[in-house]
Amino acid sequence: MRNTAYIILFLFVSLLSCNNNTKEMEPPEIFLDMPDGGYEVEPDSTFIISPKITYDYDSEYTWKLNGETLDYNERELEYHSTVFKSDTFQFIVHTPAGADSMIIPVHTIVWVDFEEFNLDKYKTHINSSETGYFNSKGVILPVVNIPAQSYWSGFGISIETNTIDQTVDNQFSVYSSSGADKSKHFGVFLTDNQGASNRMSFSDGENHTLKSIAVNNSTYTALTIKRGDEDSRAFDFGDWYLLTIKGYDKDNVFTGEIKCYLADYRFENSNKRYVMSFWRNINLQELGKINSVEFVLSSSDEGYSGYNTPLYFCIDNIKILD
Repeated sequence: MRNTAYIILFLFVSLLSCNNNTKEMEPPEIFLDMPDGGYEVEPDSTFIISPKITYDYDSEYTWKLNGETLDYNERELEYHSTVFKSDTFQFIVHTPAGADSMIIPVHTIVWVDFEEFNLDKYKTHINSSETGYFNSKGVILPVVNIPAQSYWSGFGISIETNTIDQTVDNQFSVYSSSGADKSKHFGVFLTDNQGASNRMSFSDGENHTLKSIAVNNSTYTALTIKRGDEDSRAFDFGDWYLLTIKGYDKDNVFTGEIKCYLADYRFENSNKRYVMSFWRNINLQELGKINSVEFVLSSSDEGYSGYNTPLYFCIDNIKILD
């Protein structure tokens, strides 16, 4: 009898121990390697939205598009867009242990990245065009080139990334190891003193919304700011190099401007002074509906005949919302 009691007690303790050691299933959690602000895709392109889920056990999936539930219950979703628009998806996962959801914005845009231009190690830049401009996906980038006068201005296309040579022979290099987002191609802008080639515009003559552009210094300008040369002084406290971006609608009405300091030595603390050496994205949506953008470069190093600082900057990832 006593042995039977011991056996019953042992079984009870063992069962209690098993219950205490049993770990409850954790609720699911969604992960997605998504850029800030959501995905950006070009018209007539397709990509797969593929969320990752922890504790993905006995799961049910729900997709919503702009608040409406879709008749679709798979984890991965194929997205295809043919027109300018912004969509908001919501992905929801339910398991016996709980639920999680994620908002996934998707923007259909035109993305000008210059990768269609044929450049290689034998031809590393272009700064002339028979038409007087480059047309990349409907964006017009004017260029003036007069070989007899060794003169050019406006926009060029380049793959050069020499960050050491300060001479004018290196005027087509970005002060970085690549184009924006580690791309190969980018644009180079040189101020036209006459102003004719300082504007980027849309070929259809209509107004559009620019989401953003990426900008950086040219090596020639950056090193001249840091070191000076026979025409320019090395920057010191109080100096600056400024890019001003001005918007105009199709009737040439000014819509606003945005300023970006490509070098800023106005800080008393020398550790805060900088010469930009990375690609910076500039939001241009506050310019509103525009047909053209004027780029104006200015510097605190100014002489009787104009600015002494070489007036270049590099441009990439021109993103158009509509």
